Amino acid sequence: MQESLDALLCVRYPAIFSVDSSAGQRLFGFECGDGWFTLIDATCELIQHDIETNGTQQFVAVQVKEKFGGLRFYFRKGSDYAAAVIELAEFLSPSICEICGGFGKVVSLFGWMQTRCPVHENTTVYEGALLTLESNLLLVPPMGELLGAALAFFALDGQAAARWLTQPAPALAHTIPLALAGTVVGQRQILTLIGQLEHGIIP
Repeated sequence: MQESLDALLCVRYPAIFSVDSSAGQRLFGFECGDGWFTLIDATCELIQHDIETNGTQQFVAVQVKEKFGGLRFYFRKGSDYAAAVIELAEFLSPSICEICGGFGKVVSLFGWMQTRCPVHENTTVYEGALLTLESNLLLVPPMGELLGAALAFFALDGQAAARWLTQPAPALAHTIPLALAGTVVGQRQILTLIGQLEHGIIP
């Protein structure tokens, strides 16, 4: 991940990611592509909000990396809720392009398993800084509310929530919910659907 995005996450969640403020240098490094910035940001937002609201144990990240095309979030301490959020993020990551954050799938790229959208199917994260993508990523609406609502609906079953978000939904004209999450309008559609399902309304 580009250093600017890496630093932004450390600034937003200093209790989760260790930063040596006296030296002005970061101690934490994200070993993945920029495309997962929004997913990691939403994950930390939900976990830190739970800590501050419910007084649960402070969650501390040890390592965040890509492995076999998916996100791996290693941590110590943390609550059952934090573990559920991590489970959701890890199961969602194989459907999120590691380059741009768009909807994607795991492909074999030069002998390595990577998650890519059709546009970046042949792009590696080692091809140099993709600065234009960084600007676009910062414009993507935060996903915390959406992921939190999905996780709550599935009673903190991260795997079930991820499965629902990555399968075509009849109530959304058979569109995959996660594919709509890149816009405010799309997120509103998904949140409305979750609210209807919570009240037993079948659209």
